[in-house]
Amino acid sequence: MTTPEHSRRQQEDDALERGEVYQDVEGNRTADPCAGAANAHSDADRNAEHLSRGEVGPGVPEA
Repeated sequence: MTTPEHSRRQQEDDALERGEVYQDVEGNRTADPCAGAANAHSDADRNAEHLSRGEVGPGVPEA
């Protein structure tokens, strides 16, 4: 028997797979495609900034 929480999570995951919901790398979800695109651009800009400083992984400089 599935619990209500498991069922809700499954519905959210199904919506993500169908492209009805957008998720960024930090796990934030939105149903608004514009907000999803803005989050993706923000993540990409932040990642590029870290790489330009030589940081790899979770903000740790490469030795």
